Amino acid sequence: MSKRRRPRSPAAAPQGTPADPFPPGEHAAQAVSLPRRRALAMLAAGAVGGAVPMLARAQSRPALAPTPSDAEGPFYPRTLPADRDGDLTRVAGRSGVAQGTPLHLAGTVRRTDGTPLPGTTVELWQCDALGVYHHVGATEPQDENFQGYGVVVAAADGRYAFTTIRPVAYPGRPPHLHFRLTPKSGQGLTTQLYVRGDGGPTSMSVGRDRDRLSLTLAPAPGREPGALAAEFDFVLR
Repeated sequence: MSKRRRPRSPAAAPQGTPADPFPPGEHAAQAVSLPRRRALAMLAAGAVGGAVPMLARAQSRPALAPTPSDAEGPFYPRTLPADRDGDLTRVAGRSGVAQGTPLHLAGTVRRTDGTPLPGTTVELWQCDALGVYHHVGATEPQDENFQGYGVVVAAADGRYAFTTIRPVAYPGRPPHLHFRLTPKSGQGLTTQLYVRGDGGPTSMSVGRDRDRLSLTLAPAPGREPGALAAEFDFVLR
């Protein structure tokens, strides 16, 4: 009598051999998808690697040095004049023109990162060609055709401009211009600008920073005869 043979069960995988995670039909798909995943990972790594140097370059870009401050002085107007636009060489209602050499001053207002500061209020005041400040109760003779004080608002690109006269010296002070800048937000600045090459006493408080507050004057072709021009960029903290 022959013995009935039992059906043989599939051989078990040897111990230590990991089980196949994919059904037999999925091996081909996985063979295609794995290289694709590897390529995508390499692309992503390359994108990140390319962004890092760009970020590093942006972070390493040197910041602009803030414009030094200087004393406001005692001659800020006690009362602001009715005419206080950016042209100090003419006064509304008068036909004359201010004494002195016309000076066309322009520049920008920026933060230390180079960002323009549109809307910044820029005030300028100075003595007239006779060495007298206006709007402070002075009793000395003064140039009635000089405005003495002006104010402008920086444009969208941060630019400002004034028409005034070349500053003159008076006893104890070299030629200089007073400025006060008030941005829409953040820290403002009060300072003075000097004429490069003009000697005389230094500023009230700026000391060794005077060179950074000096204007280089140059002829202004196409303007009034003998007119001068200068550029100065203010940098606020």
